[in-house]
Amino acid sequence: MNSYPSRRNFIKKGSIFLAGAAISGQLFLQKEKFHIPLQLYSVRDEMKKDPLGTLKQLASIGYKEVEPAAYLEQSVYQNRKIYGYSSKELRKILDDLGLTQPSSHVVFRLTDWLTDKKDVSDEWKGVMEDANILGQKYLISPWFAYDKTKLDECRKGFDVYNKVGEICSNAGLRFGFHNHHDEFEQKFNNEYLYDIMLKELNLKYVCQQLDICNMAEANVDPMRWLKMFPKHFELLHVKDLNKTKNESTLLGDGRLRMKEILDFAKKNTAVKYWVIEQESYGDKTPMESVKIDLERLKQNYNFV
Repeated sequence: MNSYPSRRNFIKKGSIFLAGAAISGQLFLQKEKFHIPLQLYSVRDEMKKDPLGTLKQLASIGYKEVEPAAYLEQSVYQNRKIYGYSSKELRKILDDLGLTQPSSHVVFRLTDWLTDKKDVSDEWKGVMEDANILGQKYLISPWFAYDKTKLDECRKGFDVYNKVGEICSNAGLRFGFHNHHDEFEQKFNNEYLYDIMLKELNLKYVCQQLDICNMAEANVDPMRWLKMFPKHFELLHVKDLNKTKNESTLLGDGRLRMKEILDFAKKNTAVKYWVIEQESYGDKTPMESVKIDLERLKQNYNFV
């Protein structure tokens, strides 16, 4: 990104956003073998200035699915508005463009769990209601709000996540978590925090969206986790890491062994959604970058 640290900072502040759309019969009529959404953080400035025009461009270059991010500075989710639209308005826009949004990033904040009531906040209930209006399948929290330096606090968070996942499941939704690099830098008794998280989260109610670029920033190999926890990953952020800097780059231009990772994940894991994301662009525009990424994923890595 211009970049990951800035995104991490605003996510930590606890922004909340939902957008999504139907996994409908129309999607299957398209006979796409692979679900390849675009994470809209890739075109964050464009979405801020002209969301409708940006979505039209993405549809025109071949995207059929998108995954929104949260934008605190845009006040995206204030008053139940998403990129300035109600969930019903956004649903119509997506339907008209032939787009769907199977997932979105919505931070589950400390204030979204009401300990005394053992229930989620009214705001989170609004998130779930909008998700159902939009036909969305996944709600992905891209930040773990609990203190990652204290194992007891982490375990409190895992317990809450399991409860939230069950509440989401009862509402017809799937709750999930999206990693950054922190979960692979923090250890307890020489065990990665992410390993503890995956062991203690109830897979029945909480899945994972693995960001292979974010974890590579911590100098760990994504293949280790894909092999150890193949059933946990239902979505994967397809994003390459620059060879010299800790920022993303065009798919195939970076340091990740992308073909090995993607070939293994296709054959051996539960991944259903291959979400393209690029946050830094070199000498390209964001729209040029995501067009190249989609072409390369299909042509170079056999996602056709």
